[in-house]
Amino acid sequence: MDSIHYEDLGCGVFAATNATHTFGTDALLLADFAAPKRRERVCDLCSGCGIVPLLFLRNNPEQNLTAVEIQKEACALIAEGLKKSNKTDGIRIVNADLRDRQEQLQSGEFDLITVNPPYFKVGSGYACQTPALQLIRSEVCCTVEELAQSAFRLLRSGGRLCLCHRPERLTDVIAALRANRLEPKRLRFVISDSDAAPWLFLLEARADAASGLIIEKPLNMKDKEEQKRILGAYAEKE
Repeated sequence: MDSIHYEDLGCGVFAATNATHTFGTDALLLADFAAPKRRERVCDLCSGCGIVPLLFLRNNPEQNLTAVEIQKEACALIAEGLKKSNKTDGIRIVNADLRDRQEQLQSGEFDLITVNPPYFKVGSGYACQTPALQLIRSEVCCTVEELAQSAFRLLRSGGRLCLCHRPERLTDVIAALRANRLEPKRLRFVISDSDAAPWLFLLEARADAASGLIIEKPLNMKDKEEQKRILGAYAEKE
């Protein structure tokens, strides 16, 4: 494994990262957007170094959390972050392909699923230098359709799926969700400035819900109050 760097998330919780498995602003925004209720059972798919469930753990040490990640190296980093945080039992780590039915994951088990998925279609021209990065950034092992199928299977009826993605994939995402009985209910675009086009969207869907989509006010990354509220110490790094 590459050398490990520890990111202090606050409240004694650390994320372990390396050159391959790290995290960006999109994951921090997703964690804020999803904001699990206190008793919700939460599963983070495509978890990487575990940043999203680690942020949930920081906010509520009693939260029921599961992280699903296909790459063993990334799973080891989640475990390393928990060890550094002295919370080795804080997150259940499942090293698995989300497309497969796993004994550790029961149908209808979760109230909330979060996912920061690979953004690029295979063959889209986005070059990845290593196989590990290819898994992270392109849909080699996880298309939006496969993600939607897995999320619906794992969610209880009425449960929530929260994800982030690139705006050019919005129609692909909505089509895949609705084809799998996941109805988009809340959408927020992220912009870098008031006159800029969105660079990210945050979307919440509910299993077996009626139609009706709320489009929230765009999140402007130049809004210092929003930056501080969501990113905390990371606001100065962006």
